[in-house]
Amino acid sequence: MLLRTTRSLHLRLWVVIGMACLPVFLMSFFDYRERRQDAITALESEVSRMLTAARLTEDAALRSMQQTFRIMARADNLQSLDPQDCSGLAQRLLQSMEDFANLGAVLPDGTVFCSASPNSGRISVADRVWFQDALASDGITSGEFLLGRISGKPGMVFGYPVRDGQGQLKAVLFASIQLGWFDKLIAEFKLPEGWNAFLLSDTGTVLSYHPAAGRPSQADQEPAGAAPFLRALKEGRRLSELEGLDGNRRMYGIGAPRFSKTPLLVAIGAPLDRTVARIDQGFWWRILLMAGIALVSALTARFYIYGLIESWTGQIGAALDKVAAGRLQTRIRKFSRVRELHAVELGINHMASELQKRDADLRRLSTAVEQSPEAIIITDTEARIEYVNDAFVRSTGYARDEVLGQNPRILNRGLTPPATYAALWSALKSGQPWRGELVNTRKDGSTYVEMATIAPILDEDGQVTHYVSTKEDITQRKQSEALVHQLAYYDALTGLPNRALLREHLRQAVEASAQGTAQGLLLLIDIDRFKQINDTRGHATGDWLLREMARRIQGCTGTADTVARLGSNTFGIIVPDIGGPSDLAQDIARNVHQSLAAPYDLGDAKRLYATTSMGIALFCAGMPTPDNLLKQAEVALYRAKDEGGNALLFFDAPMQAAVDARAALEMALRDAIEVQAFRLFYQVQVDQRGAVVGAEALIRWIGADGKVVSPADFIPLAEETGLIVPMGQWVLDTACRQLARWQRESATRHLTLAINVSARQFHQADFAAQVRTALERHRLDAGRLKLELTESVILGDIETTIQRMHQLRELGIRFALDDFGTGYSSLSYLKRLPFDQLKIDQSFIRDMLTDNTSNAIVRAILVMSDALGLEIVAEGVETAAHRAFLVQHGCQFCQGYLLGRPVPIEDWEAAHLSAPAPADQSSATP
Repeated sequence: MLLRTTRSLHLRLWVVIGMACLPVFLMSFFDYRERRQDAITALESEVSRMLTAARLTEDAALRSMQQTFRIMARADNLQSLDPQDCSGLAQRLLQSMEDFANLGAVLPDGTVFCSASPNSGRISVADRVWFQDALASDGITSGEFLLGRISGKPGMVFGYPVRDGQGQLKAVLFASIQLGWFDKLIAEFKLPEGWNAFLLSDTGTVLSYHPAAGRPSQADQEPAGAAPFLRALKEGRRLSELEGLDGNRRMYGIGAPRFSKTPLLVAIGAPLDRTVARIDQGFWWRILLMAGIALVSALTARFYIYGLIESWTGQIGAALDKVAAGRLQTRIRKFSRVRELHAVELGINHMASELQKRDADLRRLSTAVEQSPEAIIITDTEARIEYVNDAFVRSTGYARDEVLGQNPRILNRGLTPPATYAALWSALKSGQPWRGELVNTRKDGSTYVEMATIAPILDEDGQVTHYVSTKEDITQRKQSEALVHQLAYYDALTGLPNRALLREHLRQAVEASAQGTAQGLLLLIDIDRFKQINDTRGHATGDWLLREMARRIQGCTGTADTVARLGSNTFGIIVPDIGGPSDLAQDIARNVHQSLAAPYDLGDAKRLYATTSMGIALFCAGMPTPDNLLKQAEVALYRAKDEGGNALLFFDAPMQAAVDARAALEMALRDAIEVQAFRLFYQVQVDQRGAVVGAEALIRWIGADGKVVSPADFIPLAEETGLIVPMGQWVLDTACRQLARWQRESATRHLTLAINVSARQFHQADFAAQVRTALERHRLDAGRLKLELTESVILGDIETTIQRMHQLRELGIRFALDDFGTGYSSLSYLKRLPFDQLKIDQSFIRDMLTDNTSNAIVRAILVMSDALGLEIVAEGVETAAHRAFLVQHGCQFCQGYLLGRPVPIEDWEAAHLSAPAPADQSSATP
């Protein structure tokens, strides 16, 4: 950038004064030009007027001459062509024509036969131009300047043809004008003093000059003096400022006589020195006066202004020097009374204040940069390091002196991918910041990962001057992320991928198979009776077994295969390409199964045998999604376990049909719960005398087609999916509503109603509150409501079960143990749990008359219940012999198809409440 040369205040002051005076001088100059132009314009007008008057005089002379020619042509003296008569006529006419030199006539052959001036001898003018022009014309010809052959003097000759009636030329009249005519014409203009006028020939000869006293002599006359006039005439310039023949410069009007064929020039000049000179002189006097005034004003202004600002500039310079030296607290204290200078002082103070603030900001920024926990590097555009902070020194182990001037690539040992640097420089060259991870090496050789942000620094013109980089050491974070990734996608015990990662690899394998012809395999492995191994051998052995099985499975698979642990004792294998037909999948699975079936050496001569169940699903192009594929393998695995374990099964269509049927049933069941598409069917219960004492409420599902769905189909599904809880709530509320109807009538007030409660529903934390709410809503006598529980309810947390049963007993609820004898019934449980009834399972009732074992069990239950003070209800009573045997051995209540099938409440009441009940039945309690 070029520095402009400084100039002194004196020079600038003189320039300002000059610029201030310039308009005045310009105004004077333009006024002078205008006045001078006005004077010249007036002269031009006057000269033009005189030229115009000369032309008018010329026209008058031509008219007079033409009238004379016509008079002479019609005269009889001319008709006879008599020389004496014609000459006499010419003389008489010449006397009346002032300034004409001669008048006469010429025969067609050019011989002068008539002349007002006497002539001697025969004179011919056949060679004259005016004569030749007259022969070819019908009017007066243009004049020809020549030396007369009759008078011997120069003059202007005109011709005029005379023709007879047939147009034949009879004679040519002529007239000549002396040069004195021009002198007289100019004299009539009465030119003012200093003016002049003259007539020039085309050769520059002066033919006439006025005033005569100023006419140059023939010896002094030079053609070069007339050249400018001839040139102006040729160029058509009627007015020109030229130097006259006498050497004086004038404004000349230039013209040519129109009646002359010979080129002539008439010039009339007006003097410039008497008009324009005075104007010029006045102009220069004004210029001198204004220059003097300007000089005096400039000297005065210079002295005042310089004296005013001399001390001020010293003060300002000293203040600026202090600010430049870093003393930013410097301020101007003594202010000037000149507003503009005061503004500068305030501006300097403001500048110093802003610089002080910025200096403080820069110091804070510098401190923040220097003390930043992140490494900061500043380089030039050639990537040479110019600055690093303490964090960089601590992070890399390099001292500042070791890296200044170096390229940051000293930290790069090739661990960062080249694509990263390509993206970095691509962003920086486009003027954009870049952010990414770099793997660098410290001075001691250790590697670390840092998150770097590199951005260009631009100047005011948008040009990159430096690069700044902030770097954060994220080595620990990356290690933590790797650990989190390991924990999220890998099993901590075996180091195998977990279920989430297996699903991702399965998705990739399915997508790859969809692009080609390869057939893949998904194999799920579950350890049979793994809980028993943990319980008998200990969890440490169980963990060792899992690790050993993982090792064996990996030994049976290839590098492209995936082995994962999906759950507690479940493994998964993905083979993206089995390498041939589907039969090879059987070989792969059998190989794994046999490897896992081999005994496991526990040391100390101890061996562990473990069996596995396997489910296999194949996939290729057009096969199910990864989620469905995983479900298919799980279905095959569960089927293998249901068949006793230690087996491997391939998923097939029937399995899919069963899965689809189960899914459809679950969806329909959920819809049924939503719309409450259930009904309660009631099965009668009677005492030993056959009197109706109550009923058991059994839920029935009426399908969309109007058919009843078997409870054996949907109850287990409801238990498994948890839908049994909302179903149980509906049963509880509906049963309470029906029991409330019975209790409002005296004829049915004695009836009891039993409902089944599932283990999942019973163990809901708010189950007791639900029962209490239902009782309060329907205002029931809780003693007529009986909850039937299976042994699965009381297994597990026995203490919680006892506590909840007592809570419900406090409400008046009674309990019955359903399906007694089919499970692991414990007499200690019967002693501790507050049951009121036992219900003998129908499997014993059905065979008790033909099977001694069933008979013995039924009688034992009857004796035991009597000893424990528990009532007995026998289920599945289908024949009179069954009922007679039960009554004979002390069974209080019976229930079964013999007495009545489960039916809707309307049919139940119609069948069992139409006959009056026995008198003592109200005391019976089923």
